[in-house]
Amino acid sequence: MAQVSYADPIETTSSEQPEREWWKSTHETMSTKVGEWSNGLDAFFSGQRHEDASTSFVSMRFGSIIEGKEGVSGFFNLDARLHLPYTEDRLDLIIESDADQLTQDNRRVDNEPGQNILQSAQNTRFATMLRYFKEEWNANIDMGLLLKMPVDPFVRITFEQDYGLGQWSFKQEESLFDYYSLGYGGRYGIKALRPIGDRYEFGADFGVTYLEIDSDTYWRQNVFLNHDFSDKSRLRYQISYLQEGSTPRAESFLYYVEYQRLLYDDWLIGQLKPQVTYERDNDYKAEVSLSASLEVLLGPGFL
Repeated sequence: MAQVSYADPIETTSSEQPEREWWKSTHETMSTKVGEWSNGLDAFFSGQRHEDASTSFVSMRFGSIIEGKEGVSGFFNLDARLHLPYTEDRLDLIIESDADQLTQDNRRVDNEPGQNILQSAQNTRFATMLRYFKEEWNANIDMGLLLKMPVDPFVRITFEQDYGLGQWSFKQEESLFDYYSLGYGGRYGIKALRPIGDRYEFGADFGVTYLEIDSDTYWRQNVFLNHDFSDKSRLRYQISYLQEGSTPRAESFLYYVEYQRLLYDDWLIGQLKPQVTYERDNDYKAEVSLSASLEVLLGPGFL
C-alpha cells in the first residue's frame, strides 16, 4: 500500500474549498464598480484617463421605525459622492436622496411614516448635481436636477468658514438655493465643538431656514454629547428645540440616544435610536419611537 508523506502536498478539489460569503463578494464587486464609474466620469469631464485609487463612495441606509400611533414603517436612503480629481479637484458628482426636503431644521424623525422599505425606495426623490468648489470663496456651487416628472432644475451655493478659539472649534455655513418649482430659500447655521478628554465631545448648533414655498421660517437648536466607547462603537445624546415663524414660535421639543456600531470591517454600520418627541400639534404629549437601521458603504476605500 502506498504511503503518503507529510511533506507531500495534499490535493483538494475546488468543492472542498470554503466559499466566500456572498455578501462579502457582492460588496467587493460593487465597491470596485464605484471606482470604475468615478474614473470613467473623471476621464469624460477632464479628458484624461487614470487608474488611481478613487475616494468616491456610495452610502445605502435602510431600516425600520416603530412609533406608537403609526406602527412599524420603513425607510431607504441612498447618497453618493463621485470625486473627479483630474478636473483640478474642483468637480464632484453628487447624488442625494430626499432632495425635495429643502431643510433639515424642521425634521423630527428619520423618514416619513406609513410606508415599508420598498415603498420608501420607490417614493424617494433623488437629485443629481455637479458640485464645483470655488477655493477663493471657500464655497461649494451645486447645479443639478431634481429627478421627478417634470424634471426640476436647481442651483445651490454654500459658503463655509472654520475657525478655533482655545479648545473650541466653530463652523459657520450660509446657503442660498433656487428650485424651478419649489422656489427659493436660504439658510444660516453655526456649530461649536469642544473635546472633553479622549472619548467625549460636547457640541451645540443653531440653524435658521427661510422657504419661499411656505413663506415661513424654521429655527432649530441642538445640544449634543458624543461618547466614543471604542473604535467600533459610539453613543450620541441629543436634545433639540424646533420653532417656526418670522418671530420664533415653539413647535416641538425632542431628545434621543443614538447608538452606532461597526458590525463588519469599516463598511457595515448598525444603528439604534430611541427618541421621545413633544409636538405642539399633539398638545406636547410624549410620542416615543425607535429607529433601527443598517448602513452599507461602497467604494474603493472600503475594499
